[in-house]
Amino acid sequence: MDELKKLLEAMTLKYEKSQEAQVAAEKKMKGEIKALGDKYVELEKSKDADEIKKLMKSIATLEDEISDVRTKAKGTFQPNVDEHKAVKAVVVSSIGAMLKLNGSAGEGNVKDLLSAAGNMIAEKVKALNIGTPESAGLAIAEVLSRDVIHYAREYSPIMGLVGRDPVMTRNYRKLVLVGYPAVATGVENIAGSVLPQTDTQTYAEIRSKTWKVYAKPRITDEAMVAPDIDVYGELLVLLGQEMGIYQAAQVLQGTGVDDANQTNARGILSVRTDITNLTGESWKPTLDAVPANARDHDVYPAKATGVSGALGSDDEAIVNLFIDTINEHPSMFLSGSSFLMNRKTKGVIEKVRDADNHPIFINNYKDGGVPTIMGYPVVIDDTMPDIAVDSTPIIFGTLSRAFYLNDGDIDKMLLDPYSIDQCTLVKTSKEMFERVGNSDAIKIIACTTNGPA
Repeated sequence: MDELKKLLEAMTLKYEKSQEAQVAAEKKMKGEIKALGDKYVELEKSKDADEIKKLMKSIATLEDEISDVRTKAKGTFQPNVDEHKAVKAVVVSSIGAMLKLNGSAGEGNVKDLLSAAGNMIAEKVKALNIGTPESAGLAIAEVLSRDVIHYAREYSPIMGLVGRDPVMTRNYRKLVLVGYPAVATGVENIAGSVLPQTDTQTYAEIRSKTWKVYAKPRITDEAMVAPDIDVYGELLVLLGQEMGIYQAAQVLQGTGVDDANQTNARGILSVRTDITNLTGESWKPTLDAVPANARDHDVYPAKATGVSGALGSDDEAIVNLFIDTINEHPSMFLSGSSFLMNRKTKGVIEKVRDADNHPIFINNYKDGGVPTIMGYPVVIDDTMPDIAVDSTPIIFGTLSRAFYLNDGDIDKMLLDPYSIDQCTLVKTSKEMFERVGNSDAIKIIACTTNGPA
């Protein structure tokens, strides 16, 4: 118990420090909001168009700052493994006790599940002589909300490969270079003539996008109060796996389309890959002397296999495909590069053989060899597409520098025993921000005969 007490004390201290920082930031924001409100009152009378535009810009900037403060405040509490286990032991036992109490109390005397479980948590923390049980209880809730994301990353490797951008907010914007400044030959300017001006560099803007994932499964009262089954723990694992699959599908195949019912990410292999024959953006260069001829900064480059629905016409062509893919990749992104594919695609590559019928990509018949291609590791993610006509089954490069995610402002889990009779709904909701990074940090291998003009 002493060890648990120390862990909870350390957790509470971390939480309180994060709260102090958040209070200071919120106080600053309130002052800025009040100033904007006063400005609005003045403009309502004067109706100055230029000043109104300035005010709108100030409001948009402040909105970004508020979103950033909320996101950072949520990320300040990072418990270590031992703290997480200790806190989770307290909370799970409290929720379990509450569920059993509800189950035995009868329908006419069912208590508020969340309030009662919260009271039990506070009492258990108080029993350990923690001075601020309410603060500890709030931190505990945050620890539990991270479990689903932990399992999601564990189940789907692509969620661990993409980059994390902690400063990205709802309206994040950034400039990327699409055209270098022009230079020209010259001579000593003895005559003092005016040299002609050269073209300057050209930039394009990239923006973040918001997308959301939720789950709302139900569990019967009988299953929830069963003494020999950890339904809550199992549910966290299953939710994590399913949300991991869904998030990976969004990162890879999200349509980017939003409507009244859903929001979608701009997928790496869908919106951000264009292999249309002759005109596809993925065939264009990253930079060009004429910026209009450069690839769209939100689209990744692709390499065609030259065969529809296959990695090559024969084993030699497949080997040459990987040699060319690696050697054509920018040197600055080769360090840390890997191949991302599903297990079926890996199986096709492992069967590639030389003239003596020896597998080229398997070094040792006994253990199957190390999963590498030309020295670069192979990462298996079963959410990647299969080899098929015009499919994109392989990504090569440094994904952590090509695509960025950040946790949004919404991240919650709620137990609802009221909406459906004799059942508990477990409502999980999470918001994410995404944006493109260095578009040439990865290259998409496409099983197609399409190509540039």
